[in-house]
Amino acid sequence: MQDIHVLNSVDAGRRLMLRAAVYPLAAVAVLALGLLFWGGPKAALGALLSGVAVSAAGWVAARMALGGGVQAAGSAMTRLILAVVAKWVLVFGVLMVGFLVFKLPALALLAGIAVGLMFQVLALARR
Repeated sequence: MQDIHVLNSVDAGRRLMLRAAVYPLAAVAVLALGLLFWGGPKAALGALLSGVAVSAAGWVAARMALGGGVQAAGSAMTRLILAVVAKWVLVFGVLMVGFLVFKLPALALLAGIAVGLMFQVLALARR
């Protein structure tokens, strides 16, 4: 029987997905705490809402893109594209609900998205 060596194990992918979801949550919590003192509770809630949306959307996209098992290249690419589209639909949907329905400050909502995305990328780039 021949040993098969892979570049990345499934377990490493799961750990990376978890890290990419947890790091942005911690950063957004720190941002919301800072905005609670500087901008008030509505600003803190706006940053927290949009930051959690980024983290949740990233998790949903990762589950959609990587959850299908072994597939043909066309199917895998379709899953990846649909996952990215679903992520951004979720993020923009939460942004619009926060701004139009709950009347949260736009700058706080955008700051939560920016911090969430920045720390998501940093978590994925870390070895």
